[in-house]
Amino acid sequence: MIVYIVWYQVKWNELKKTIQPQNSWSIVQIVSKSWNSIPTVSSIINSGKTSLIPTIVNKTWTTISAPKITTETMNKNNTIRLLSGTSIYYWSIAIIEKLWIKYQYALADEQGIWFIYLGTPSYDFTSIARALKGSLYTLTTEQDILQNKLFGNKIVFINLPEYKDKQVLMLIYFNDGIWLVQMEYSLYHKSKAYLKSLFID
Repeated sequence: MIVYIVWYQVKWNELKKTIQPQNSWSIVQIVSKSWNSIPTVSSIINSGKTSLIPTIVNKTWTTISAPKITTETMNKNNTIRLLSGTSIYYWSIAIIEKLWIKYQYALADEQGIWFIYLGTPSYDFTSIARALKGSLYTLTTEQDILQNKLFGNKIVFINLPEYKDKQVLMLIYFNDGIWLVQMEYSLYHKSKAYLKSLFID
């Protein structure tokens, strides 16, 4: 694609001579006039991963970053912790859009459980939940966490009205990062040992 764009820019003057002005070419003519500068290739850095994409040096065009995550970059940069039995989830996640937060990467397993790594953000989840007419339930002591057969430094359950008895949303503060885990309500109680084994065992 990059080669085609550069070739198009270089050869456009020659092509113009052979093209007769017709209505069917109006779109091509409009596009060519708006390309006032030759496209260059920029290295877009996103969370430590590099992706080469064409960038139009013209304020009327938008640069789109499409980082590609591969097993090689994961192992080399050690930026993604791929939990056993999970794979990288590339598509949009409704709860992320609803909470209006950012995340670093997302994983999913065959049971439909999402493991969304947020990194170390400073979001006020209490205010976010309140704005969505929900609430938080927090486990902070080691005793409470162990009694609930969970793990981590802190567990925060996000209770939203539309997810009641349907989905479990919990923030797991583990080591130096925060994971947002989402699963069906029916899976929660029987998945506790499974979740713990993914992170600890």
